[in-house]
Amino acid sequence: MKICFTGNVFSFGPDMAYGGERILYYLAKGLADAGHEVHVFAREGCDLSDTNVMSYTPVGPLQGDRDVHFEAVAKFIKDTGIKFDVYQCNYFGDGWNPSILNEFNYCELTWCVWTHMGHQLRMKPYNTLSYSKVMHQDFLDIGMDTSIIYYGIPKDLYSFSPDHDEYAVWIGKIEGGKEPHLAIKLAKAAGLKIVIMGPPYNTGCFWDQVAPYIDNETVFWVRGVDDAMKQKIMSRAKVFISSNGNTWKEHFGIVNAESLAMGTPILAFNRIGQECAIKVDNIIEDGKQGFFLNYNDSNDVEEILDKGLPLLNKIATIDRMECRKQFERRFTSDIMVSRYERFYEAIQGGERIYSMDLT
Repeated sequence: MKICFTGNVFSFGPDMAYGGERILYYLAKGLADAGHEVHVFAREGCDLSDTNVMSYTPVGPLQGDRDVHFEAVAKFIKDTGIKFDVYQCNYFGDGWNPSILNEFNYCELTWCVWTHMGHQLRMKPYNTLSYSKVMHQDFLDIGMDTSIIYYGIPKDLYSFSPDHDEYAVWIGKIEGGKEPHLAIKLAKAAGLKIVIMGPPYNTGCFWDQVAPYIDNETVFWVRGVDDAMKQKIMSRAKVFISSNGNTWKEHFGIVNAESLAMGTPILAFNRIGQECAIKVDNIIEDGKQGFFLNYNDSNDVEEILDKGLPLLNKIATIDRMECRKQFERRFTSDIMVSRYERFYEAIQGGERIYSMDLT
């Protein structure tokens, strides 16, 4: 297939960004490796030098109500005469040209349900993809159906570690809602050292929830980490504490797949009545690849400790190989790419796919 592949707000490539941009890189690379002719139109600064994509056209930042991606694609088609089988759209913003629906077999990877974006999302209801059942339900709640394909990361990106040292790890963008201080308090209560890895995305959150605890004896902070650093630190951790608070509902959490790939069990925070994807989508199974810390109120530190300590104290009973097997069964980029191929095949005849579960 000839695939037109557009980017998001940020550049992507190896070791670039923590979030969904990583998935765009793996997906574009994987589709090209699978033999498809992939032409990328994305933010300047992308690094696709180690991929087999046919071309990369830098596209400037989103500009109000202009669809700068579509403009770049239209110019490319005019200049080259190439006709695409699929237009894979991976950006959000007010700028969107509805004529795409008439000119291409079009599909769009959603990101989050931004309140201010609701009207725009409902304008383009065809062939839209979510990356978890939790996100799918959030879109249903605003009157929009989606198909579901899970995120995946390369099978050989991280290697399995059968052994561990006596420390916990927390990784992610340090921002409100992820509550890294709860992971720190829980680890300290269990007598475990903890390494916090991630940039101070929200400086207020960093200064309030991380900085006061850093002593470089029991609590360590690593500002930014590439894949090699994650492999070195996370693979040797006894547990990954995936914390969140009352205001946060994780729609997937790529770091969960990374943890499983390295064989590191997960202690997953999950608010009762506001379940995260890690539970709804069975990213881990309770007692097999980790445990769920099901809580009512993240502001109740006593509840977090009372429920979390017994789970943390038996985390060593988790078979680390079972974590790796879960990753290989469900969350590799090869699996993700094959599911996209099936989805593309379904829409190539012009069929509008409202809801297709490829999980």
